[in-house]
Amino acid sequence: MKKYTSGYSFWKKQQQRGVLALLLCCVILQIAYFLVDVPSSSAFSQERVIALQEQIDSLKVQESEKEKQYALSSFNPNFISDYKAYILGISAEELSRLQSFRETGKYVNSAKEFQAVTQVSDSLLATIEPLMKFPDWVTKKKENYHSYEKKTEKIIKKDLNTASIEDLLPIRGIGEKLADRIIKYRVKVQGFSSKKQLSEIYGLSEDVITEVWKYFELLSMPEIIKLNINEVSKKELSKVPYLSHKEVDEVLIFRSERRTINSLDELKSIGFTPEKIEQLGWYLKVN
Repeated sequence: MKKYTSGYSFWKKQQQRGVLALLLCCVILQIAYFLVDVPSSSAFSQERVIALQEQIDSLKVQESEKEKQYALSSFNPNFISDYKAYILGISAEELSRLQSFRETGKYVNSAKEFQAVTQVSDSLLATIEPLMKFPDWVTKKKENYHSYEKKTEKIIKKDLNTASIEDLLPIRGIGEKLADRIIKYRVKVQGFSSKKQLSEIYGLSEDVITEVWKYFELLSMPEIIKLNINEVSKKELSKVPYLSHKEVDEVLIFRSERRTINSLDELKSIGFTPEKIEQLGWYLKVN
């Protein structure tokens, strides 16, 4: 010890005081560490955790209330979302069946149809059925089915060959464009000679055509002046509907080879189908 402190007497007074002060501070800090009760930071952290947990619980309650309200709101089963299905208890597999069914362009129009497609249980169906909401036309169709049949029986059909655009607009599936297209095509073919001609109009689906014939009929046939196929010129023949320029040339060549065409059925030998010959029969004759 003497070896390490022998030089202390040679230190300056200021240096000696500094060393003593440093030692004194170390002793005081040691005593304070053991004697002074410093508040633990863990107590503060625990209180903070409790407060945060209460906030989380409050948010969970609010979210639960929102989910209940969302689950109790009415919905159209044809447009149910993944989240709505989850809230109602519809499994992903059951929802997938509905989505596959909807991809075919079909709709479910009753709770029974919904169950048949999705295969949900009877207990789940009983819970969600009161929430199902279908379009008004589905409900009215069910409520007034018999009265609707009686109305259709009393329909007085109009003549499609004299119908106007205004007459066609009430037909389900026909707007102004389609109505105008029907009238223009009627002019082009010089009046409808067959119901088949309606299917030749671009944009008319089979369902719309069916609706048309519920309210219209060919009550009068068009007055078409038929041209003699043995005398008609190329210019006149070109104006006949259903004949392309190539087919016009084929008919004229065939006529020149035969000299006289005695029946339109002879055109089968140049590849004309029975349907084509029927169509030409509305505009052409053989004598």
